[in-house]
Amino acid sequence: MSAYNELYLSDIMRRQGDCFMAIREKLPGVDEQWFITAYMKSHIRAMLDIGNPRHANLPGRELIVHFIDRECDGEYMRGAEWGGFLPEWAGKIFALYQWKYNVSSKNLIEVLPLSELERVFPTLHQASWDVAVDKIYAQVLGHYGEEAKGTSV
Repeated sequence: MSAYNELYLSDIMRRQGDCFMAIREKLPGVDEQWFITAYMKSHIRAMLDIGNPRHANLPGRELIVHFIDRECDGEYMRGAEWGGFLPEWAGKIFALYQWKYNVSSKNLIEVLPLSELERVFPTLHQASWDVAVDKIYAQVLGHYGEEAKGTSV
């Protein structure tokens, strides 16, 4: 069973990938790994977990604004870029993984840490989204066992 209707999937994947890339523009000097981790645990991302139409239709840049205003009182951690197109790829991978395996985003960021995505990026970034997510799932399931399935959304 998926987290929400498949009709939202491609939009959420695209918008989340855009969101993770646009943080450089919208929040200059932000620690990108901090942002992605905090965002995945946020109320706004939880609304995407259930396919809330209001949030599912927000452009990536607006998701950033809503996140910073609602979750961080306009403040954010400063730090380094995460590198190249890795944030966009990670955003799309997280969205598809979350949908396909019905794992809440807050649990997903725990069982699939950014360091793991960074490790597999060189070998999987040219694979199809489905192949990449399935390979990551197999690796994570092998490492974390039933935890990789997380708690349903």
